[in-house]
Amino acid sequence: MGNSNTTLQAIVDSVSTIGDLNPILVNTGGFSSEPALTVANDVAMEMFSERFPWKWNRMKLPPFALNNRQQDYASLSIRNIGWLENGYRVDMNSTQVPPPLWPLQVVRDLPISRVAAGWPTKVCWFQNDQLEQGIWPGPGMVYTDPLGQISMPSNPSTNIVLADGLTILMLTQYGTTGLTPPVVPPPPNPVPDNWPIGVTIADGTCKWTLADPSAQGIRTWPPPPDSSGNVWLMRLFAQMKAPVFTDITLKLDPIPDDQTKWFRDGFIAYCHRHSSVPAVKARFPQAKQDWLMAMAQATKQADREDENYGFYPATGLLAPEYYTDPGPGNPYWRQWGGS
Repeated sequence: MGNSNTTLQAIVDSVSTIGDLNPILVNTGGFSSEPALTVANDVAMEMFSERFPWKWNRMKLPPFALNNRQQDYASLSIRNIGWLENGYRVDMNSTQVPPPLWPLQVVRDLPISRVAAGWPTKVCWFQNDQLEQGIWPGPGMVYTDPLGQISMPSNPSTNIVLADGLTILMLTQYGTTGLTPPVVPPPPNPVPDNWPIGVTIADGTCKWTLADPSAQGIRTWPPPPDSSGNVWLMRLFAQMKAPVFTDITLKLDPIPDDQTKWFRDGFIAYCHRHSSVPAVKARFPQAKQDWLMAMAQATKQADREDENYGFYPATGLLAPEYYTDPGPGNPYWRQWGGS
């Protein structure tokens, strides 16, 4: 069930009662859904931009365990990340109750690293086809489930690309690989939509599932070391992409009914831009600015919620610079030396 019971048609009907804007939405030259759809999508892009971190638009990404010396992790189901908000790493096999955790810094981009060291401190997202993929490790290779292990098991890469350079597979069952590389089976008749995304392939006692190249995965930095390190479970949170309106009968999901006002006010502001009357059109810049300022206040709960996050230097103040993560302290602290 979605957040909203309000349709875009209801917004159009409401705004059509405003005298100056009625001709824009009623006299549409035979296009009954335009410019309403264009206005709605423009409003959604602004309303869901990075400056407005709405709590009702937040999503939890599926948690995943890190693998030794592996930096990139494809996904099977993540397609709706607009931008990452924050996250943390959990020592998933710790005997402490609750298990210890430390924050992660989310960034726009991260370089590929071949040096595994310390603990992961930063993450960013890419499409699966932009991530670095491993290759099939060969016959008789053991993939050990990291759950319950004392330290990081020495597993090969858990996402691989086949010889065609296009087919991305994710490990979905731990076990021992078979004698030959996994092969995509022939399609059934009739061919399902989006074939062969989601198809599972047996490989000895392992199983692989085909990932959508356009789905979204995660890059970590730095990659974790092999069997000398902890097993980290990554928990990340993101803001979803803006909805795309293709039909005037669609509901305003994920906007809750009690937040519909902000969409309606933006719709009113953007309708001014489509007016053929110069005096009405000229009011658009101020109407848009007033709307953005009102939404900024709404997302801050009228300044009743203090911000917990502080400022940290992105780079050292002096060079050369050496990086260390002291763990339970500030995860972004940088200092001289390696200790």
